[in-house]
Amino acid sequence: MKALLFLLLLAALPAAAQKAPPSAPSEPTVQPIAPTRWHAVLVAGDASLQVWDRAVEVMGNGLREGGNTTTIRAFSARPDRIQRGAERADPRAVLNAIAGLRPAAGEGCFIFLTMHGDRGAGLVLPEANSVIGPAALDRALSQGCGQAPTVVVTSGCYTGIFAQEPMARPNRAIYTAARPDRASFGCAPQFAVTVYDGCLIAEMARATAPAALGQSTAECVRREEVRQNMNPPSGPQMFLGAGAPLSLPRFTPRKPDA
Repeated sequence: MKALLFLLLLAALPAAAQKAPPSAPSEPTVQPIAPTRWHAVLVAGDASLQVWDRAVEVMGNGLREGGNTTTIRAFSARPDRIQRGAERADPRAVLNAIAGLRPAAGEGCFIFLTMHGDRGAGLVLPEANSVIGPAALDRALSQGCGQAPTVVVTSGCYTGIFAQEPMARPNRAIYTAARPDRASFGCAPQFAVTVYDGCLIAEMARATAPAALGQSTAECVRREEVRQNMNPPSGPQMFLGAGAPLSLPRFTPRKPDA
């Protein structure tokens, strides 16, 4: 009798309920983990003007205030800055510092280089009579950061060459102040920082995603160049690899000490 009642109840259920197979578990979506801590190398490579050192100072202060940058190494070509604690901006020392970063799991690299640029060559360190080019920087980054999330800013004239191979690797977000064939603006005594550095610093206080930072910084530069009648436009460049960082170092602006 119990078996008969069970069969009658089963027959009364909707056909879909009887025939629907158990649903297969969906595959989880794997997302790269954004770094929670950063290691920074900041370089002002030319002693002829204060604009680059001011930018490094503001950048360093903002990263410290942001709270998730573990180490900051600042380099300068100016004797007064070196006396105050900056390391000497010698190309070998800068590249060795980058090559020695070695972030652990959950950490990333942040590199900020600001100085004059030489067309087709790279960033110029005149006191050392030398240039840091894309190939040398790529080797240092590959050794020091490997596949870790990496953000690189090359601020100077003609720096678009740093957004191309060999620098353009999947784990990197790269920002440049200009196209490979264009100068950038603001390398003069009447400027506090260069046009690009000023825009980048302002936008880092707001942007949280790498793509947004590149877009908003380029738009800020475009507006400022129009306002000051600067021609031809510098055309800041951005490269985002397929595995580029999902986040940026936290940045809270603070005025420079001097």
